[in-house]
Amino acid sequence: MADQTLTLTLLIAAWMAFYVAAKRLRLEERGWDVQPFYALYKSTRLNKLIGRIGGWRPSAWRVLGNVGVAASVGQASFITFILARNLWSFVFKPEQASPVQPLIPGVTISVGSLPWFLLAAGVVILTHELGHGLMCVVEGIPVKSAAVMFAVVTFGGAVEPDEEGMEGASTMSKMRVFAIGSMINLLTGLLIIPVFIVLGGALPTQLLIFLNWLYFISINLAMMNMLPIGPLDGGQMWRAFTAGLKGGRTLQMAATYGFVALILMNLGLSLVTFGWVPI
Repeated sequence: MADQTLTLTLLIAAWMAFYVAAKRLRLEERGWDVQPFYALYKSTRLNKLIGRIGGWRPSAWRVLGNVGVAASVGQASFITFILARNLWSFVFKPEQASPVQPLIPGVTISVGSLPWFLLAAGVVILTHELGHGLMCVVEGIPVKSAAVMFAVVTFGGAVEPDEEGMEGASTMSKMRVFAIGSMINLLTGLLIIPVFIVLGGALPTQLLIFLNWLYFISINLAMMNMLPIGPLDGGQMWRAFTAGLKGGRTLQMAATYGFVALILMNLGLSLVTFGWVPI
């Protein structure tokens, strides 16, 4: 643990040095947005790269988007069933309940596995956002900005579609854009399973820890992100679907508050029953 603590300390120190240097060198004039806890590098070259990838076999990307829209129903239904059944177990059969908890470094995530968690999280976020950008290109929705994100000890990406272009897109186009990120996460998680089966025993320990986190984050994000909660992609899909319905706004708010309550009840009862459970 001492080695990991030292590594994290050095990373934080290096980040502080980078932050100070970035401000002195005025990197914001070169496409950087450097904040105390993260930095974004925006470049038109990133937009062009996304455009080239999205322009390659757009029909195939659209098929994947359609699969993502269909799969989103199953993903949201599955995680809803899991959370509802777990809540029922907490109330009526506590011995059958499972812990539900946030991922908190040093509390539920051990310091030893934290670097691998952060690396896996960076890969998941980067591919998730790349998927959104690619589908925007396929659907003819301009990408206002694309950026690579660096945080203190991890990385990721961010894609910002043009708001007017998104609002003017068809409902199905919006659904594909919002669904594709979680679809890529789901595929990532599923593809890791045969790696475990075939090579699990022969993999180095550190690589195995990384792949475990990559699987865990990919699958959980793919499921949770499809819940119809306002800011999540599932919430955006629900908003697009109900926008033209009478009482659509009410349906959107009901879904958000209802599912947030379901999650909070699971979290609260889990904390009371199990306390913090390290992963």
